[in-house]
Amino acid sequence: LEHGELDGVNPKVIVILGGTNNLSPRVAEPGGAAEMTRGMAGVLYLCRQKAPGATIILTGIFPRNDNVALLPAVAQVNESFARLADGKTVRYININDKLADANGTLFDGMMNTDRLHPDLKGYQVWADALKPLLTELLGPPAATDHAPPPTGDPSAAGRATGAAAQQTPAPAPAPRQ
Repeated sequence: LEHGELDGVNPKVIVILGGTNNLSPRVAEPGGAAEMTRGMAGVLYLCRQKAPGATIILTGIFPRNDNVALLPAVAQVNESFARLADGKTVRYININDKLADANGTLFDGMMNTDRLHPDLKGYQVWADALKPLLTELLGPPAATDHAPPPTGDPSAAGRATGAAAQQTPAPAPAPRQ
């Protein structure tokens, strides 16, 4: 964020997924969740500075079955992340009950083979959870979808789907002289 990612753009909404990459056994130690929360507070602060008109949707850290010993830390950090939200400029969602059972065991198809990163089904669960918030903040979806095919689906490469398939491609830019 300090290297131009939000410079020159004015997003209405910013979606942040909590930092699972920052989890380590030390987060489960006293003060570990607080340290991660301070880091996320810093991310939120930078987003507010660079995009003051944006609403930030903070998503809690997803359950991870690559190291189940970290599941209590995930819950603790997510509780702290929830307290960062004010319900207006920063909103919080946690979809873990849709990704895993009460013990934190992932439902089939939610994460890829590393049991850490979402698979297509997990991304769909996240998208379904975001849709009501995005509709509230941005209004209903446009009649025509101009979005490119999803990048998380390798089978989508080289093909268009849905409304995007019916669109006329944009003309090629004129050559520079």
